[in-house]
Amino acid sequence: MIRSPWFWVTVLLIAAGVALTALLGVLGWVALTLALAIFFLDAILLYSCYVVPDVDPPSLPELEPVLNEERLPLIHDCDLTMGRAFRDVGDGLALLYLLGEPSIDVQAITTTYGNGPVGLTTRTARGLLAQLNVETPKVYRGAGSPGENPKENEAAMHLVASVNARPNEFVLLATGALTNFRHAAALDPDFFSKVKGLIVAGGATGPVMWRERRLLERNFSLDPEAAYAVIQASCPVTITLGEAGLTGIIRSPQFAALEALDDPVSRLIVKRCRIWFGLMRLWFRDDGFSTWESIAATAITRPELLRVDRGYLPTTIEDLKSGRLAFDRDAVGPVQLVRGVKDYEGFVEAQFAAWHHLGCYTETQQ
Repeated sequence: MIRSPWFWVTVLLIAAGVALTALLGVLGWVALTLALAIFFLDAILLYSCYVVPDVDPPSLPELEPVLNEERLPLIHDCDLTMGRAFRDVGDGLALLYLLGEPSIDVQAITTTYGNGPVGLTTRTARGLLAQLNVETPKVYRGAGSPGENPKENEAAMHLVASVNARPNEFVLLATGALTNFRHAAALDPDFFSKVKGLIVAGGATGPVMWRERRLLERNFSLDPEAAYAVIQASCPVTITLGEAGLTGIIRSPQFAALEALDDPVSRLIVKRCRIWFGLMRLWFRDDGFSTWESIAATAITRPELLRVDRGYLPTTIEDLKSGRLAFDRDAVGPVQLVRGVKDYEGFVEAQFAAWHHLGCYTETQQ
């Protein structure tokens, strides 16, 4: 606990309160009361972050190696902020899952905005790979807003070059704003026709309520024109709905099991997610945080673990300004919707097995 920055913030605030008490005399009780209130709130957060049950390390399946020529080439377009103060951790968990899954060959990471500005997401993605001590995949900075020039978008140019070099081979996973794909289509009108499959996290078919709190859609709504282009893409499209994220929550037993694994990647995840874990436990009172983006990644590798519909989306750009998706299950349509996790235990085991596999690999490289 003493390694937590929150602990030392609390110590400094108490010291400041004591100093103000001495300086202000008759008004010192105000400063002292404020310091005690902050100490109390910080103690609650620390308790929420650190107190989990004692569990034994989980028994995980050993992932078998896959020949390079049989691995699926993938580009992850994401707004990664895992480990940043008060920022979501989902994109980072999904990326670590993909890096640890032997059947997936992550060829590149393209960054976008959403959980934070694109400069922050780019630095965070590069920092995460540096901490893993891996030279690949490379990170390409993408658009920072819908109005930027496609010809100046490094990520969009890399997406176009990749699918042109290997048409109908790349799967693209998008877990943030979709501007990079709209820019790629602007650079090459045939872009989507050269993509093997497109999996996105975004949209909702109705209000998404988590413990009586309504969640705003923050992927499709950031660039509705881009979201519309993706929905209408000529390649196979799978959309992981916002409500699906509430079926894949990592709660305290799972967080404790992750701590017990004690490999480099599991330790990294625990360290970077602990504050977010504590904040989500307090805010939503559901003992954990969502792994929405990991559900989208699992749609590529283990779709049998998920509940999936297929239908037609008579959705307009106006709908997408709020992230709303109109869905007609009775109409014949090409779009798959991931509605949630069907096998929660299998889903968690798949995430842990890939993270642990990556951790064991990085341990051998040190």
